[in-house]
Amino acid sequence: MKAALLVSSLIFAQAVPAPDGLPQQHPLGHVTQSRGQSKPGFWPSGLMSSTASNAVDQTVEAFESALEAAQRAASRLSHRLEAALDEHGDGGHKHRDWSGKTIYQQIHACKYTSRFAKLVDKYPDIVKLLNGTHRDSNITLFVPVDKAFEDPHRGHKHYDDDDKEATEKLLRYHIGIGEYPALRILATNTLPTALHQERLGGDAQRLRTSVGLGGVEVNFYSKVVAADFKASNGIIHGVNHILAPPPPVGLLLTAFPSHFSTLLLAYEKTDFVNFVHGVHMPGGSTVFAPSNGAFTRLGEKTNSFLFNTGSGRKYLSALLKYHIVPNATLYSDAYYDHVDSETKPLASRREHYDLTTLLGDSRVSADVLRWAGFAFFRINGFAHVSVRDGVAGNGVVQVLDSVLIPPHKHSATATDNDSDTAGSMDVEELKARLEPYL
Repeated sequence: MKAALLVSSLIFAQAVPAPDGLPQQHPLGHVTQSRGQSKPGFWPSGLMSSTASNAVDQTVEAFESALEAAQRAASRLSHRLEAALDEHGDGGHKHRDWSGKTIYQQIHACKYTSRFAKLVDKYPDIVKLLNGTHRDSNITLFVPVDKAFEDPHRGHKHYDDDDKEATEKLLRYHIGIGEYPALRILATNTLPTALHQERLGGDAQRLRTSVGLGGVEVNFYSKVVAADFKASNGIIHGVNHILAPPPPVGLLLTAFPSHFSTLLLAYEKTDFVNFVHGVHMPGGSTVFAPSNGAFTRLGEKTNSFLFNTGSGRKYLSALLKYHIVPNATLYSDAYYDHVDSETKPLASRREHYDLTTLLGDSRVSADVLRWAGFAFFRINGFAHVSVRDGVAGNGVVQVLDSVLIPPHKHSATATDNDSDTAGSMDVEELKARLEPYL
């Protein structure tokens, strides 16, 4: 089996601790539906990453020192994984060419992935997928190392004790459709998995990938600790946390009140949750979620009108409707459209969408620019997506740095208006914009 590319890749090297030192797991699936008290670590690290990046950029020497240490750790891990695989060669002989073996065979041969392999054995369809020939299988497995299964909140309970249907979904969520070696991941924002979800209209649930000073992260909380193990039917990457299928959008937002408390308060004051539950959205949705800072930018008087007056509630409700695109899920590199029955990757560097919202016939304008593995969103010509691709069980969350205000009714598009207010607006202008939709 080929050695991981972590040592030669600066980005991947930064991610790697030795296997014995992996942090313990807090799976996303343990967020309580009713209270949302257990934080799954899905967004906070992503929300704070830009701050961390700025700090480290100012301390170049400290960064270089940390990088050298990470490269040494990467080298140790690469050698340990290869040694573990060599121990399982036929007749005690070392077989270094593992590319002829399937993904299924390789995870069984490695002592660091034995728990995931044991779990796979109970699901024939998963075995078939991981053991397929190259002609009928072209996949990428993000395999959790054994340490990832040690969660103090579960005691000694194992995933093979759980509901079989839920466990099979969890296994499928670790399987990316298509080959994603390290270099391709560096230019990827999300990737489809073998888990197809009814709440996404039957489309593939996606994994979010990102590159930062901590290395490559999957869904914000799981780090790639070993990359590019080639198999006959795809690629294997080792990760240090189990990848649990994400919860619904509402539960996701509730789990992080420090970032979305104002939005959650708006939902509460307008009884918006009951409204949304009555809307038929079988094809998923895109939720543009204003952060607490986005609401602050509206201004004190406008917020007071929306939140503290009886007459302001209907305008607040209209604003919330304007931030939800039903039956269409827009990721930074894929688009699931169940309005026009279209699913496609975003192939060009620039993409433009006019998306229908829950607010009558109003539309949101979305421009996506991709360059060198990075994605930049601009909504209605001025609002930026500060955190992209918060994958959810029933759609995606794109976090905004400004609250979206619909254009005047006479405007042809969402950008044909004075939307250069950077999120601020006085009460009378706000009422003029929203009045036609009430």
